[in-house]
Amino acid sequence: MTTPNNEALARVAEAIRQRHRFFVTTHVKPDGDAAGSLLGLTFMLRRLGKTVAPHTQDPIPSSYDFLAGSNAVSQELPQPDHFDAAILVDCGELDRVGASFTPVMGNFPFLINIDHHYGNAPFGDVSWVNPTASSTCEMLYELCAALPVKLDAEIATHLYTGLVTDTGSFRFGNTNQKVLEIAADLVAAGAQPAYIAQQIYDSAPPQRLQLLARALATIAFYDNARLATGEITMQMFEATGTTPTDGDGFINHLRSVKSVEMAMLFREDPDGLIHVSMRSKGKVDVATFAQNFGGGGHRQAAAFRAAGPMDAVRTRFTEEALRYVQRAPGQQPA
Repeated sequence: MTTPNNEALARVAEAIRQRHRFFVTTHVKPDGDAAGSLLGLTFMLRRLGKTVAPHTQDPIPSSYDFLAGSNAVSQELPQPDHFDAAILVDCGELDRVGASFTPVMGNFPFLINIDHHYGNAPFGDVSWVNPTASSTCEMLYELCAALPVKLDAEIATHLYTGLVTDTGSFRFGNTNQKVLEIAADLVAAGAQPAYIAQQIYDSAPPQRLQLLARALATIAFYDNARLATGEITMQMFEATGTTPTDGDGFINHLRSVKSVEMAMLFREDPDGLIHVSMRSKGKVDVATFAQNFGGGGHRQAAAFRAAGPMDAVRTRFTEEALRYVQRAPGQQPA
């Protein structure tokens, strides 16, 4: 592992060296990169002898409970005066930590922001945002070298999890030589690709498959199948005994159709809002589309939330997406 030359990274590493007690958190409804970066950073700091308390507003999904330390992540509201600093990982905006955590974040004596989302407006006393990184876990791999912390099997497993999930198992456009070299280094340090993949992708309960069947039955195609949309309703969750996290990854089934350039999955959440997740291929930039409606993400993976009944929301944004996809490639952001 080589030490990268990055000024923002150097400032983050120095801020960590100067402090001892850390609160670490990530965004609501943690995905693989959020869980991997939260736990990876927690273990890295502890290897340095720091005191670390990992918290999330929403629990770590069961698909990531194989990760060391996942059962010790607290959902309790933090007490800022107990810490020297708070570190947010994989949060494109401060309020992405959740409605209950956001009001107290300004009370920490020092705030560090580590993120890779496109369009992130840097916040905090020290901010390291790299939109060219495949994942926040890729960035933490570099932080490991800068601190330095020696990679071990537990940290490597955390970081590999974020790397593999945010690259779509190395299928998305953010997969490059650097990503594969990092993955190889993490495997050399003890991460087990087959085991990790089995835990993430092949350990679902039967109810999840029943939910998938209902979601797939709602798929519709537009413009010669360049656009695909589908939905998951609260009634589907109730009928199958599942929760919104059981629908994670379903959108990739829509994206898998050869002709599809943009896929949208509309999911009804318990608070009444509709979560709109998107994936794309080629030159369709779904991050810009999401930002137009208060969301964000990456060029080929983004999301936003909208108010209203499912039928109305799906109709409105299907029409918006259809117009967006039909633009000439030259009109899409480069």
